[in-house]
Amino acid sequence: MPIEDDVRPVLIVEDDPMMREALESMLDFGGYAATSVGSANEALSYLASGRRPRLILLDLVLPDVQGEAFYATIRADETLATVPVIIFTGQSDPPTLPGVFRTFMKVESPEALLGTVHAACRAEVSGPSN
Repeated sequence: MPIEDDVRPVLIVEDDPMMREALESMLDFGGYAATSVGSANEALSYLASGRRPRLILLDLVLPDVQGEAFYATIRADETLATVPVIIFTGQSDPPTLPGVFRTFMKVESPEALLGTVHAACRAEVSGPSN
């Protein structure tokens, strides 16, 4: 279950508007606030404003900057490096990115994704296990 006193949103970085809407609805159903953007540059603008999400749900194929490059950028920023990231992709053979909480295929069930969001948010609260 979501941690009630943490109101920071999950940041959804997904270029497909219908998928963004579905993810927002799923997160709302699970008790999470969500903010969504359609590109890596929009996500970087959001993050540059000083807002730190509790989790980033990241598509790898974006219209401006590929997800791998966006991920490297946020991991290089000390204020964002500890934000959990779930890769959410339709790629059949996605790259392995170090430090990703989990790579999640878009064909998996919404319930499984929501369970992964719960786990990632709990991990963020308790800190890294290593």
